[in-house]
Amino acid sequence: MTAITLPSELLIEVCSYLPPSDLYSLSSVCKRYRTILWSSKSATTQAIWRTSRRKFAPYLISPPPNDMSEQQYIWMMVLLQKCMFCDETDKKKLTMYFEFRMYCCIRCLAQRTISKDTLIKEWEVPTDLLECMQSLSPNALHPQLFLMKQMKRTLYDFSLIRKDEDKMAWIKERREKVSKLQPIFREYNTQHDNGKYNYKERLERLFRTLNMSTEYPYRRNMSFLDY
Repeated sequence: MTAITLPSELLIEVCSYLPPSDLYSLSSVCKRYRTILWSSKSATTQAIWRTSRRKFAPYLISPPPNDMSEQQYIWMMVLLQKCMFCDETDKKKLTMYFEFRMYCCIRCLAQRTISKDTLIKEWEVPTDLLECMQSLSPNALHPQLFLMKQMKRTLYDFSLIRKDEDKMAWIKERREKVSKLQPIFREYNTQHDNGKYNYKERLERLFRTLNMSTEYPYRRNMSFLDY
């Protein structure tokens, strides 16, 4: 009971010494603690989590993106220990895809993405539109992939534009944004892997990617309406 009635100033001071896992547990103790520790708009809340990140996850050099709070960022990059969509917990089978805000296994990735070849050959999506979408670069485990829900949204938004000059301006703006974000997302993925895997595990994952044939289950004979 004493802990629950601590003055806010003292509670905030205590929190500055706690690792992210303890902050996360503390936020579920009561409504008051959750209000203090889970607000995405409170400067104090963000400062608490930022301090914890810098102390206990120093490999996360980059701050969260503008549209992510510190606690959301830490949950994804530090606390999440299994696939976001299934119960897979073997970290050797899991990968961070910060481009899609996903930490998941290859099977769950396949269920939520679509390949460049499928989009061009079956959906007949113009290549200049694909350049407006964030994608995963191809490797031995999968081809170039696009997130399904993002692709559907992009195609819908583009269909609402009537004038050709507006379409060209829209494509140019989106293309430039994607180009700027690509190296940033690569850095997020690298920082995550540096904290999640030791040197030997990183080498094993690299050799696995280089030496394995494509595992990604291609989609065939599907249209936009199938999703």
